[in-house]
Amino acid sequence: MSLAAEGLALGRGGRWLVRDIGFELAPGHALLVQGSNGCGKSTLLRTLCGLRAPQAGTLRWRGRALPQATADLQANLAYLGHADATSGELAPPENVRSLLALTGEACTDDEIDAALHALGLAAYRHVRGRALSPGLRRRAALARFWVTRRPLWVLDEPLAGLDDHATRAVVDRVRTHLRAGGCAVLSCHTDTWTRTELPLHRLRWS
Repeated sequence: MSLAAEGLALGRGGRWLVRDIGFELAPGHALLVQGSNGCGKSTLLRTLCGLRAPQAGTLRWRGRALPQATADLQANLAYLGHADATSGELAPPENVRSLLALTGEACTDDEIDAALHALGLAAYRHVRGRALSPGLRRRAALARFWVTRRPLWVLDEPLAGLDDHATRAVVDRVRTHLRAGGCAVLSCHTDTWTRTELPLHRLRWS
C-alpha cells in the first residue's frame, strides 16, 4: 500500500499554486503539508483524494495511476476536509454513524463511546451539532477516525480549533494508526505536528 506523486502541478484561477511535487508515502508514515492559509494545501489534499485532477504530473495508488486507480484509492480512504461535514441536526454519535454510512462502514456503540471519551465529547453525546461550538463540531467530525478501518487518512487542518486535550488525543490517534501500518496526509499552517516525533515527510511552501 503506497501513495506516490511525481511531477505533480496544481493551479487555480489561471496561476500556479505549486509545481513539481514528488513523494512516496509508505505504510507507517505520514506526509505533512505545511504552508500559509490560501497557498493551496486544501487543493493538494483534494487532488490526493482523487477529487480533482492535477494540471500536470502523475499520482499513483498501489502502483496504479489515477484516474484508473481512483475507485480503489477512495475505497481505502478516510477524508476530513476543511469543513466538518457534520449535520447540525444530529448529535455526535449519530454524526459518526452517518459519516461512516456514506462510505459503507459501520461501528459498535462501544467504539463510538471510546471515541467520544477520547475527544472530551462524552458530556455532549445528546447535543445536536447546531448547538455545539465550532471546536466541538470539529471534534465530532474527527471522532470517525477512532472507528474507521480505512488505511489511508487525509486530514485537512485537523487540529484547527482544538484545545490542548483534543490536540493530544488526535496526535495520539494518528500515532496509533501509523504504528498499525496505516498512513496519513496531514495539513497544518503551524509547527504543531513537527514537534510530535511522528515519522513525517514534509512538504512546505508559501
